[in-house]
Amino acid sequence: MSSNVTDLAKQISGIITTDIGLFILTTGLLGNILNIIVFLSLKTFRETSCAFYLTSASFANLIQLVATLFSRILITGYNIDLTQTSLFLCKLRPYVATIAPLMSISSMCFATIDQFTSLSIRWRHFNQRYIAAYLTIITLIFWCLVNIPVIIYNNITMASTNPVTWACSITNANFSLYYNRFYISFLLGFLQLIIRIIFGLMAFINVRSLRNNQVPIIRLERDKQITSMV
Repeated sequence: MSSNVTDLAKQISGIITTDIGLFILTTGLLGNILNIIVFLSLKTFRETSCAFYLTSASFANLIQLVATLFSRILITGYNIDLTQTSLFLCKLRPYVATIAPLMSISSMCFATIDQFTSLSIRWRHFNQRYIAAYLTIITLIFWCLVNIPVIIYNNITMASTNPVTWACSITNANFSLYYNRFYISFLLGFLQLIIRIIFGLMAFINVRSLRNNQVPIIRLERDKQITSMV
């Protein structure tokens, strides 16, 4: 009886994960693609370094959706898990799934800081697209190097013996602790939240102060739109 209930719960969970996951995947892909089109096609945004960061974040979000959500839908909804049989995919998927959100969050933090500095006369000279490009590349290289242990410590292990099943998981206890306590809680949670709140509020205050200055209406509306995004 209990096994039947467990199987039914798994089936319901799989259906919910698949349906909701497909909806989130579709809307997420569409939304990020539209963001990229807008930021790259409109001259008003294309010339700003903040829009460059937002474009980078959208690209990272696309990769994250494919690497995490799409593969999760295949695993849960259709029982297709190539990471159980391919060591390459077992190491590649978590590696990409780790770097993509870090790049997205880093880009959003840079965008928030950039929008604040763009509204400050003292720091405005740092708002250059080439600086944004260099900073994005350096950040990508940094996260790729820092997260090499993800490749090392993710391996295919035996999940159960009766029946014999395999799973791709972290095989080092210390790294697992780092991943759960520092990566998820601190990097993806606390740190980026504090940065975006502080600089976002300061950017919002600066945008409101622009109304009292003689600022072109196009720039004022652009800064208001970008500030609301970050």
